[in-house]
Amino acid sequence: MSATQYIPDAEFAPAPTGTRVRLATLVSAVVVLFATTVAFVLIVRDHNPPPGLVVGAIGVIPIGFGLGWLTARIRRYRLVGDELRIALQYRTLRFPLAGLVSAAADREAMRGAWKVYGDGGLAAISGRYRSKRLGSFRAYLTDSEHAVVLRWPDRCLVISPQQHSFFVETVCKRAGLPR
Repeated sequence: MSATQYIPDAEFAPAPTGTRVRLATLVSAVVVLFATTVAFVLIVRDHNPPPGLVVGAIGVIPIGFGLGWLTARIRRYRLVGDELRIALQYRTLRFPLAGLVSAAADREAMRGAWKVYGDGGLAAISGRYRSKRLGSFRAYLTDSEHAVVLRWPDRCLVISPQQHSFFVETVCKRAGLPR
């Protein structure tokens, strides 16, 4: 992108929540419900529990789950100037497009990937992952069927914008990559 050429900002919604994320969120919610129920039963068995214990044991677990879910949510992907911004609930991640080598839709991007650190499906798939095909990479996606792989010489990023084909075209145009 030349200094005199103006390219408007572009905003992309995350892909609709995929099966893997829905299933992981459901399983997590069931575990939280079970843990809360067990805590409630154990507290009620003590005939005169302190009120603080009741609120703490029964309130902390669901509140922690809700905060974890909120923190993991991907709100949008934005192309602003020469960088990609991933808006999460409480922070924005920035990835400069300078040096971008390729951008391609790849629904198989997460196949065989294992989590090094991060969230495997509570509201999103996010964090650091590794696979034989992609090597080490960061992921911020809601549905692997809409995955887009962005590669730089020294790093790789997997995201899932709803309009993944249009996103790839837009990124390639901004980064000066052939389509």
